[in-house]
Amino acid sequence: MLMLNIIIVIQARMGSSRLPGKTLKEINGLPLLELLLKRINKSRHAHKIIVATSHKAIDNPIETFCNQNHIPCFRGSENDVLDRFYQSIIFHTTEQERKNLHVIRITADCPLHHYQVIDKCIEEFQSRKIDYFSNSNQPPVLEDGCDTEIFTFSSLKAAWENAQKPSEREHVTPYIKNCGKYKCEYQKCFPDYQYKLSVDNENDFKLAETIFRHFAPDILFSIENILNLLKEKPELLEINKTSKINEGYYKSLKRD
Repeated sequence: MLMLNIIIVIQARMGSSRLPGKTLKEINGLPLLELLLKRINKSRHAHKIIVATSHKAIDNPIETFCNQNHIPCFRGSENDVLDRFYQSIIFHTTEQERKNLHVIRITADCPLHHYQVIDKCIEEFQSRKIDYFSNSNQPPVLEDGCDTEIFTFSSLKAAWENAQKPSEREHVTPYIKNCGKYKCEYQKCFPDYQYKLSVDNENDFKLAETIFRHFAPDILFSIENILNLLKEKPELLEINKTSKINEGYYKSLKRD
């Protein structure tokens, strides 16, 4: 039986340069953020989901969506995402809760994420007795779009207090992974799937839309269902074959 106190924080914003407004862009009448929430909120181990967006006016619709759907929301810095992420937890938890808190980081551009992936990562994290675990940072990996990071709140607090580089402030966890103070481990997935299922541009959106429409009206289809579909219809991968994985992170590294 898992005894960890776990919350999920979803980073969400409307101001994407490659696909403006993508967080609330609709597939079959449902915004991407709502599709993501429906696919992950059945987690057996996570106790709360928070949406962390920016204080810019362009992100007002995200707060409105969260309020209408009774989802905890926090608004903070657009560019210092680490501060926004940290402050969202401070705002929505008590000091007592934070004493044994573990945090999962997910981004809103992953509408095909699934609660079973999250629960598997949580179980792996607890069994290894570590500070940080991810299924997405070192190959071989599950397809891009199921990225899950879980870490202790204490390590997040240290990152918030000490991280200086632009990439560390924008992408939340690089300090935890690279400072040498924390035990970090990564899930190895065989075979090594390099499919891009996150939504960063119009072609990515078209692929996600095609997948959701294939399985409609079911929106809780599993990752295995997706992999089988792409195996049966490999031509679907042509839709976003020019998309690059982690393009935003590599851009921020150049600013370091």
